[in-house]
Amino acid sequence: MIYWIVIGFHVVVSITLVVVVLLQTGKGVGLSGVFGGGGAASESFFGGRGAGDFLAKATTGAAIIFMLTCLVLAKISAVDRGESVMEEATTEEKAKKPTKGPKRSIKEALPETPAEEPADAPAGTE
Repeated sequence: MIYWIVIGFHVVVSITLVVVVLLQTGKGVGLSGVFGGGGAASESFFGGRGAGDFLAKATTGAAIIFMLTCLVLAKISAVDRGESVMEEATTEEKAKKPTKGPKRSIKEALPETPAEEPADAPAGTE
């Protein structure tokens, strides 16, 4: 239950963070200064310097909350699992793996067979 609440809050914070970052103006005025706008339209809503301070604080706050919800979700996910996938795989492999016998040299492993005598050359080939 708490997991889904944190997920919902995390999604809301993510969207808020994206919107706040996109609302910020860059360091330069951009093309509006070239055409005579001077960026006055974007500054008039929050005041001369207020938009930068408010949006910078909102970005910092949203980023901190985003990181905290990431950590909480990671902790909740780790608690729900009892055993990692890798631990489970290694125990299954150990159960399936046959036991090895004693090591032998290659001479001991090969069967002893007498060497065959070469066949006689066919007559008339010399």
